[in-house]
Amino acid sequence: MRTLCIVICLLCLACGRKEVDPQVLIQEHAVAQVAAIRANILRNCESDVQEAAVARADSLLLDRARRMRRIAGRPPKPGRPGAPPVMELSEPLPLRPLFPFEIRFDTLLRDSLLQDSLRLDSIYQDSLLQDSLLRLE
Repeated sequence: MRTLCIVICLLCLACGRKEVDPQVLIQEHAVAQVAAIRANILRNCESDVQEAAVARADSLLLDRARRMRRIAGRPPKPGRPGAPPVMELSEPLPLRPLFPFEIRFDTLLRDSLLQDSLRLDSIYQDSLLQDSLLRLE
């Protein structure tokens, strides 16, 4: 019985009128609008990028097809008289990564190599600048 009274009192208090802060409503509405606008801009940007990529890929494929059509059916270009025969590989070379595993996944080594290359590049640029200044004198 006691719990029933407590539950009824709580239900009566919960049904009371809530105070609504207009600033909070405005802020929530503004956040929702900004999120919708950002999503719309992002969607438009992605579709523009995709359309440009498709157009570029299509134009590259068409250009390649035109070039292939121009040379289709032609005999191979003859070699120069007296030129040594073209050497061919006895077996194909195995594929291997451009950069070794250690450089690709060791961030400290990769950053160190980048810093070294930037340093060497700046030294090279500085020496070119000094050489050009010496020539002007």
